[in-house]
Amino acid sequence: MKFMIKNKLKWVMLVALATVVPVFAQQEQMYTHYDFNSLAMNPAYAGSKRTLVASALNRTQWATYPGAPNYQSLALHSPVSQAPAFRDFAVGLNFQTGKIGKFEVASPFSETEFAANIAYNKEIARDLRLAVGLRLGAFNYSAELSKLKVQNPGDVTFNNNDYAITAPMTGFGVYLYSDKYFAGVSSPRMVFINERTAPSGVNLDYVSQMHYYAIAGAVFDLSMDLKLKPTTQVKFVNGAAMQADVNLHLIYNDFGSIGGFYRTGGDIGFMVMAQLNPNFNLLYSFDSKTSPLNEYVRGSHEIGLQYMITPKENSRVKVPRYF
Repeated sequence: MKFMIKNKLKWVMLVALATVVPVFAQQEQMYTHYDFNSLAMNPAYAGSKRTLVASALNRTQWATYPGAPNYQSLALHSPVSQAPAFRDFAVGLNFQTGKIGKFEVASPFSETEFAANIAYNKEIARDLRLAVGLRLGAFNYSAELSKLKVQNPGDVTFNNNDYAITAPMTGFGVYLYSDKYFAGVSSPRMVFINERTAPSGVNLDYVSQMHYYAIAGAVFDLSMDLKLKPTTQVKFVNGAAMQADVNLHLIYNDFGSIGGFYRTGGDIGFMVMAQLNPNFNLLYSFDSKTSPLNEYVRGSHEIGLQYMITPKENSRVKVPRYF
């Protein structure tokens, strides 16, 4: 079983992939811009801006490492209606996909998720709302080893070892927010699958692992033109170390922001957001490891675009503008 590999670096990648794949299967996607991409983790976030919002994010993990993870996320959410009977309801759609591994012509391991979200946003005090949300969707994970280019095309280890899992999934969340602070807890993905419907020999442990998220942040006025926004996100999953992000943004005159962050495990980086016009925000972040692994993985890039319909001036509801 020999790959047509041209240099030693790809041999290193082959060994590393064998280690990385179980992690990829057990860990959901992570994004530095989690406060702009919160619908991916929390269905209760739908409608929190009280207007139509669409966002797209692409994350290239470990950019200099062949076959490293690459993630994409698309989200759309909006209140249902301004009619009194539906004013507190919101809906949303989110699509996520990711790939890992690249040998000659293939990215053999991939996952895809598509979900619909519904949230109920209730005003519990002046300018303070509590939302609860539910997610329903489908999840797919596939391994296409037959796409790998090998010296022996008849090797049954690769030709007869493709499989795909497609199953229904659900998630839930709670989100408390005002125009100055927010906090939430959620579990965005629980996949329903059993041994009778799974491909033969496939370990389903990763499917049953629920991930739990806690998120919080606030905005403070430093001056008329300058604001400070600290945020944090903590992720829990059974059998894995807790992961926490701590971000700090400086917002200038509502034009944009610049900030830095730290992620447990030794990741540090910076992020910027520019308001192109009242409807569009452009997002970018770069992070890198401080551990010795950084000798081989030079950094990760994340870029995104957010579109938001400007709310009506006479709207009775204040719109959270910073998360």
